[in-house]
Amino acid sequence: MALVRAPYAPIRTPVALTVGAELKVDAGMLRSLDAREVNVSEAFTIVDATGTFFRASLKLRDEKSGRAVAYEKMPRSPESPAHITLVCPVLGRQRMLTVCQKATELGVARIVPVVSDHSVQRDGIEHEKPWAWKGQCIKAARQCRRGSLPELTEVISFNEALSAPFWAEASQRFALDDRSPIDHDPFAPTSEPPAPSDVVLVVGPEGGFSDPERARLDEHHAIVLALGGRVLRAETAVYVGLTVLQHRMGDLRA
Repeated sequence: MALVRAPYAPIRTPVALTVGAELKVDAGMLRSLDAREVNVSEAFTIVDATGTFFRASLKLRDEKSGRAVAYEKMPRSPESPAHITLVCPVLGRQRMLTVCQKATELGVARIVPVVSDHSVQRDGIEHEKPWAWKGQCIKAARQCRRGSLPELTEVISFNEALSAPFWAEASQRFALDDRSPIDHDPFAPTSEPPAPSDVVLVVGPEGGFSDPERARLDEHHAIVLALGGRVLRAETAVYVGLTVLQHRMGDLRA
């Protein structure tokens, strides 16, 4: 099951494009542009019938249709073959704003904020500006020229995340924990780009996972990893963990 769905999927046109080509924007495309907050004279990313990505500019629109012009052929796809779901405990001091921004730039397909034993609790979530998280995803996607948007779910509990369809249907599930053996490497070395896959990354909050949460991760077949011998801030662990997964399973190739 693909994790990225409309309106999160890349905007597509059924015709082959060339630089300078005009294209008709139908109602479905307009809905996707509205989800990305793209206005007339602004740029967006589109993929044509051959699978080639272009930058285009929206020139005209009304309620049902519009017109755009392709002005740049992109040298490679901005979409990662690794469809990563990030499960992140709600972090304090409004750090979820930055997490949503940077995770989007690092190519996640879905962000799932959760309440865990050591995270911000339900009664403190409003202080973390949850209404602004989606806007950070949209701005970051536009800045890094992604064709897709990450899906941002409602805040759920840690246990709900472990029983969600995205967890059951993932090909692999990883959890970052500084108590993990640092010599464990689950990735087979390869010089070939991996096949597309759905993976989940769970990051602990400040203070880490509780012992019951560690037990539940083990019961739900999470591969527990450590990032060296240092204890990282929770948001740093998010960025480093996503970078490792994108390097090993996605499109960050050395």
